[in-house]
Amino acid sequence: METMASSAVKCESKSTKRKLDKENIDPEAPQCLPSTSQLSAVSDSLQVEDMESMMKDLSKEVTLLFSNYAKTLSERSAMDLLHVHMFDEILKEARSLETQIRQKKENLRNHLTMTAKILQR
Repeated sequence: METMASSAVKCESKSTKRKLDKENIDPEAPQCLPSTSQLSAVSDSLQVEDMESMMKDLSKEVTLLFSNYAKTLSERSAMDLLHVHMFDEILKEARSLETQIRQKKENLRNHLTMTAKILQR
């Protein structure tokens, strides 16, 4: 029982201390804080300036990203064009080699045919 009574006394003393702290604030003392309308006006103008600044920064960043993307696409396009030209050259060389091999094959066939005719005599 005594513990319950002592805890009730403690709770009451805490609440009275809080009330005293609130009462110690002098309502007649001059306040250095600006009015809420002034605060909201200053806050709104700062928010607008911050938003404008942020939008300018984002615009610059997006422009930079687009220019880097365009540069990368341009370089990739140039590389693709170079690869197409290289492939064309390789294809031309392969066709030329194929033609040469067919001619040599035909020449070898003719030579073997002539050799076989000579041996048959």
